[in-house]
Amino acid sequence: MEMPVTSVTGNRGFTLLELLVVLTILVLLAGAWPLAAPKLFPTQQLRNEVQILVGHLRAARTTARASGSEQRIDLLSSGTSYRTAAETHALPAGLSLRIGGSAKTASAGGVVFYPDGSSTGGTLELARPHRLVAIRVGRLTGRTEVVE
Repeated sequence: MEMPVTSVTGNRGFTLLELLVVLTILVLLAGAWPLAAPKLFPTQQLRNEVQILVGHLRAARTTARASGSEQRIDLLSSGTSYRTAAETHALPAGLSLRIGGSAKTASAGGVVFYPDGSSTGGTLELARPHRLVAIRVGRLTGRTEVVE
Protein backbone atom coordinates (compact mmCIF):
# COMPACT_ATOMS: atom_id res chain seq x y z
CA MET A 1 0.00 0.00 0.00
CA GLU A 2 1.39 3.39 -1.01
CA MET A 3 1.24 6.48 1.19
CA PRO A 4 -0.22 9.69 -0.27
CA VAL A 5 2.33 12.31 -1.28
CA THR A 6 2.51 15.27 1.12
CA SER A 7 4.74 18.28 1.47
CA VAL A 8 7.90 18.24 3.54
CA THR A 9 6.07 19.69 6.53
CA GLY A 10 3.13 17.37 6.04
CA ASN A 11 0.63 20.24 5.51
CA ARG A 12 -1.72 20.59 2.58
CA GLY A 13 -3.36 23.77 1.23
CA PHE A 14 -2.42 27.42 1.25
CA THR A 15 -0.77 29.43 3.96
CA LEU A 16 -2.51 32.41 5.50
CA LEU A 17 0.00 34.74 3.84
CA GLU A 18 -0.76 33.33 0.37
CA LEU A 19 -4.51 33.77 0.93
CA LEU A 20 -4.03 37.37 2.10
CA VAL A 21 -1.93 38.21 -0.97
CA VAL A 22 -4.61 36.83 -3.30
CA LEU A 23 -7.39 38.66 -1.46
CA THR A 24 -5.42 41.93 -1.60
CA ILE A 25 -4.96 41.59 -5.35
CA LEU A 26 -8.68 40.91 -5.82
CA VAL A 27 -9.64 43.95 -3.73
CA LEU A 28 -7.31 46.19 -5.77
CA LEU A 29 -8.77 44.91 -9.03
CA ALA A 30 -12.33 45.41 -7.80
CA GLY A 31 -11.50 48.96 -6.69
CA ALA A 32 -9.98 49.86 -10.07
CA TRP A 33 -12.91 48.47 -12.07
CA PRO A 34 -15.19 51.56 -11.92
CA LEU A 35 -12.34 53.72 -13.19
CA ALA A 36 -11.40 51.40 -16.04
CA ALA A 37 -14.83 50.22 -17.20
CA PRO A 38 -15.91 53.33 -19.16
CA LYS A 39 -12.68 53.29 -21.14
CA LEU A 40 -12.98 49.58 -21.83
CA PHE A 41 -16.66 49.73 -22.81
CA PRO A 42 -17.48 52.99 -24.66
CA THR A 43 -20.91 51.71 -25.77
CA GLN A 44 -21.87 51.15 -22.12
CA GLN A 45 -20.63 54.64 -21.32
CA LEU A 46 -22.94 56.02 -24.03
CA ARG A 47 -25.89 54.05 -22.63
CA ASN A 48 -25.17 55.32 -19.12
CA GLU A 49 -25.11 58.94 -20.31
CA VAL A 50 -28.35 58.41 -22.24
CA GLN A 51 -30.03 57.14 -19.07
CA ILE A 52 -28.70 60.11 -17.07
CA LEU A 53 -29.99 62.57 -19.70
CA VAL A 54 -33.39 60.85 -19.85
CA GLY A 55 -33.54 61.05 -16.05
CA HIS A 56 -32.87 64.80 -16.19
CA LEU A 57 -35.53 65.28 -18.88
CA ARG A 58 -38.12 63.35 -16.88
CA ALA A 59 -37.20 65.22 -13.69
CA ALA A 60 -37.61 68.56 -15.50
CA ARG A 61 -41.07 67.53 -16.75
CA THR A 62 -42.12 66.37 -13.28
CA THR A 63 -40.80 69.56 -11.68
CA ALA A 64 -42.63 71.72 -14.23
CA ARG A 65 -45.91 69.96 -13.46
CA ALA A 66 -45.42 70.07 -9.69
CA SER A 67 -44.15 73.65 -9.43
CA GLY A 68 -46.34 75.24 -12.09
CA SER A 69 -43.37 76.90 -13.79
CA GLU A 70 -41.44 76.15 -16.97
CA GLN A 71 -38.32 73.98 -16.73
CA ARG A 72 -35.51 74.04 -19.29
CA ILE A 73 -32.76 71.70 -20.37
CA ASP A 74 -30.27 73.84 -22.31
CA LEU A 75 -27.54 72.44 -24.53
CA LEU A 76 -24.38 74.46 -24.21
CA SER A 77 -22.76 75.63 -27.44
CA SER A 78 -19.80 73.26 -27.25
CA GLY A 79 -22.06 70.18 -27.39
CA THR A 80 -20.13 68.60 -24.55
CA SER A 81 -22.45 69.66 -21.72
CA TYR A 82 -25.99 70.67 -20.86
CA ARG A 83 -27.62 72.66 -18.10
CA THR A 84 -30.66 71.89 -15.98
CA ALA A 85 -32.20 74.19 -13.40
CA ALA A 86 -30.02 72.63 -10.71
CA GLU A 87 -26.66 71.97 -12.38
CA THR A 88 -24.46 71.82 -15.45
CA HIS A 89 -23.68 68.26 -16.53
CA ALA A 90 -20.48 67.71 -18.53
CA LEU A 91 -20.37 64.74 -20.86
CA PRO A 92 -17.38 62.38 -20.78
CA ALA A 93 -14.68 62.87 -23.41
CA GLY A 94 -15.67 61.51 -26.81
CA LEU A 95 -19.42 62.11 -26.38
CA SER A 96 -21.36 65.00 -27.89
CA LEU A 97 -24.94 66.22 -27.64
CA ARG A 98 -26.92 68.09 -30.29
CA ILE A 99 -30.47 68.83 -31.33
CA GLY A 100 -31.53 66.64 -34.23
CA GLY A 101 -34.52 66.52 -36.51
CA SER A 102 -36.48 69.59 -37.47
CA ALA A 103 -35.24 72.86 -36.00
CA LYS A 104 -38.86 74.05 -35.74
CA THR A 105 -39.77 71.42 -33.16
CA ALA A 106 -36.99 72.15 -30.72
CA SER A 107 -36.47 75.31 -28.74
CA ALA A 108 -33.32 77.21 -29.63
CA GLY A 109 -30.63 75.34 -27.74
CA GLY A 110 -32.73 72.97 -25.65
CA VAL A 111 -36.08 71.67 -24.51
CA VAL A 112 -38.67 73.50 -22.40
CA PHE A 113 -41.25 71.64 -20.29
CA TYR A 114 -44.48 73.44 -19.42
CA PRO A 115 -46.70 73.09 -16.31
CA ASP A 116 -49.41 71.25 -18.29
CA GLY A 117 -46.93 68.44 -19.10
CA SER A 118 -46.31 69.48 -22.70
CA SER A 119 -42.97 70.61 -24.08
CA THR A 120 -41.34 72.27 -27.05
CA GLY A 121 -40.56 68.74 -28.23
CA GLY A 122 -37.70 67.68 -30.42
CA THR A 123 -34.97 65.12 -30.70
CA LEU A 124 -31.73 65.17 -28.76
CA GLU A 125 -28.88 63.14 -30.23
CA LEU A 126 -26.13 61.82 -28.01
CA ALA A 127 -23.23 60.53 -30.07
CA ARG A 128 -19.79 59.06 -29.95
CA PRO A 129 -17.76 58.12 -33.03
CA HIS A 130 -19.66 55.49 -35.07
CA ARG A 131 -22.68 55.39 -32.70
CA LEU A 132 -25.70 57.63 -32.18
CA VAL A 133 -28.62 57.39 -29.79
CA ALA A 134 -31.63 59.69 -30.22
CA ILE A 135 -33.96 60.78 -27.45
CA ARG A 136 -37.35 61.99 -28.67
CA VAL A 137 -39.32 64.39 -26.52
CA GLY A 138 -43.03 64.49 -27.35
CA ARG A 139 -44.47 67.93 -27.99
CA LEU A 140 -47.95 67.37 -26.55
CA THR A 141 -47.15 64.93 -23.79
CA GLY A 142 -43.52 65.77 -22.94
CA ARG A 143 -42.86 62.04 -22.91
CA THR A 144 -39.25 60.96 -23.52
CA GLU A 145 -38.38 57.95 -25.65
CA VAL A 146 -34.96 56.48 -26.45
CA VAL A 147 -34.45 55.48 -30.09
CA GLU A 148 -31.28 53.50 -30.93
